[in-house]
Amino acid sequence: EENLYRLGDIAYKIHNVVLSVRLDSILDLKKIALRSKNTEFNSKRFHGLIMRSRDPKATAIVFKSGSMICTGAKSEKDGKEAILKFVKIIRNAGFTDLKMQNYRITNIFATMDYKVPINLMQIHIAFPRITKHEPEVHRGLLYYPFDTKLLVTIYASGKITITGAKSMSILERVRNNLTNMILQMRIRNNDSDKLISY
Repeated sequence: EENLYRLGDIAYKIHNVVLSVRLDSILDLKKIALRSKNTEFNSKRFHGLIMRSRDPKATAIVFKSGSMICTGAKSEKDGKEAILKFVKIIRNAGFTDLKMQNYRITNIFATMDYKVPINLMQIHIAFPRITKHEPEVHRGLLYYPFDTKLLVTIYASGKITITGAKSMSILERVRNNLTNMILQMRIRNNDSDKLISY
C-alpha cells in the first residue's frame, strides 16, 4: 500500500517551454544581426532572425513583423528572462520604441515516469471517450484530457509524455488526472506491486 500511494508524489519534468510575443514594430532583421552577437540571419535561407541565449538557455526566432517565438527554455521563468534579454538586444540595435504585446505560452513539453508497469488496455476500456489505443499502430496509449488540445502519451513502462499545455496549472491538472487514473486501475486490481501490460 505504501508503494501504491507513492504514485501521488510523481513530478513532471519540463523539457521545453515555447512562448510567443509581439514587439509592435517593423524590424530590420539584417540591421539587428549586424549589430548583435549570437544572432544569425540569411534571408535567402530563412526569413527569420535567429537569436540565442546561453543563460538562460533559449533560442528566439524574430520576424520582420515584430513577432517573436522563444523556444528551448526549461521553465516559464527562464522563457520570460530570455525574451527580456532578446528584447534588450533588439533595443540596443536601434529599435528603442519596442512594446511587448500578447505574451503567452504556446506549448509546454514535459515528461513523467511512474516507474511501474501500466495496463494500457485496461485504461482504454475504463476511459474509452478520452483515450485511444491502437497497439498495432502506436505502442503508447493516447489520452486527451478535459476537452483540450493537449496530447498525452502513456507507455506500458510507466513513462508519460505531455505536449500542448499552455500553462503550468494545466500541466498540474494533467498530472493529477493521470495519477488518479493509474491509482484507480491499481486499486481495482488489488495489486500494488504489479500490473500486467499489454
